[in-house]
Amino acid sequence: MDNLCHSLAGAAIAQSGFARRLPRATLLGVIAANIPDIDALVYLGSDSAFAVSFRRGWTHGLPALVVWAVLLAACFARWSRAAPQTDRPAGPAGRFTARDFLLLAAICVVSHPLLDLMNTYGIRLLMPFSDRWFYGDTLFIVDPPLLALLGVGALVSSQALRRSKPWAERPARTALALALVYVATMQAMSAATERLVVRELSVTNPSSHTVMIVPRPLSILSREVLVSRDGRYERSTADWDGLTPSVSTAVLWSEPIGADSATVASVRSTTSGERFLRWARFPYFIEGTGANVGTVFVGDRRYTSGDEESWAGVRVRPNAQEVLAPR
Repeated sequence: MDNLCHSLAGAAIAQSGFARRLPRATLLGVIAANIPDIDALVYLGSDSAFAVSFRRGWTHGLPALVVWAVLLAACFARWSRAAPQTDRPAGPAGRFTARDFLLLAAICVVSHPLLDLMNTYGIRLLMPFSDRWFYGDTLFIVDPPLLALLGVGALVSSQALRRSKPWAERPARTALALALVYVATMQAMSAATERLVVRELSVTNPSSHTVMIVPRPLSILSREVLVSRDGRYERSTADWDGLTPSVSTAVLWSEPIGADSATVASVRSTTSGERFLRWARFPYFIEGTGANVGTVFVGDRRYTSGDEESWAGVRVRPNAQEVLAPR
């Protein structure tokens, strides 16, 4: 999800029961909820093929989550001793320790991959043990209802805590509970839509690489459907009428994947091509023409089309083992 969503989730978690007793709890919650995205810095000094192959991997895997939680808890414990906040009671030993901050840090750190799992980009939860991607296909990457729920809950609880209201944690807790219900409902709708798509469109061997349910922004009841079959990608729509989904059998567009064995092998023979395909969920291939003869463009149909180079599409020259950098 976007970093505003992660930040609001961290703030709401902190305001739900930690901020009254821990110094800088909200700050810790926000940092912990965002810390796995430190791998986004890879975009500053590398090509897009390496960046997408590295993102949502090492820093989002299970071992990294443990490291982030322990590291942040230790840092905030040290900070609380070096610069104590007089409006917070000290721990049993007269000062805060890493153990006091660990639960908050752990919950907020774990919230990050769980939210990332909800969209179509995916996440590699098992890194470094496995490079497998997991996809939730549940929420659009910027989800206004979820942002509103978490934002209102965190804001109201924060203001109530400043006024020392006895009910201050209740709005944040309510927001978190409603957010869980909302996400669970959206996930159930996506799963039901996928089952209908597989049946109505006669998709054989359904998997995360042959069927994708794409949530639409600002629309709870409508989804786009991306299907891979017969060597082509096809996009259609799915809509909910009450408790019943329906899938349009009219194809909005269809395009060839271009993934013959020789082309795929030539792309994988390049470093950047292999890296890009490690990430791509719905890759397509276009042989270069004119000035680009001898190259192959490979993109991911989740986020791009055509052969314009971008973060979601690269051009490789198999014989030269190089990527032509986007201009």
